[in-house]
Amino acid sequence: MEYLNKTQCRELLRIQSRDTINKYLKALGLFERTRFGWSEIKRILELQIFLGLKHGRNAISDFEEMSQRELEQTFESYGVNVNARLDALQKIHRDSVQLKPALR
Repeated sequence: MEYLNKTQCRELLRIQSRDTINKYLKALGLFERTRFGWSEIKRILELQIFLGLKHGRNAISDFEEMSQRELEQTFESYGVNVNARLDALQKIHRDSVQLKPALR
């Protein structure tokens, strides 16, 4: 299983501010974690997408109150495929790891 640290996660999700990623992690109960698997990254991505759907109107508290099914229905109604976005992020990560020179 592959894990990313907080900085790698933030860069992959194009989150500019450390405050923003920390706010997301606190809301998801992941703040104390130092490494994140793809399931945690997917959850962060879902929160990020949700907040962007109705920028300024959707709140973290709304996200926390929604069931997974309600969240999926919301994404579906906006034509958002979270799994496709996660797959794209995994590919970007794999490609970036392959481009880094191996340590000798």
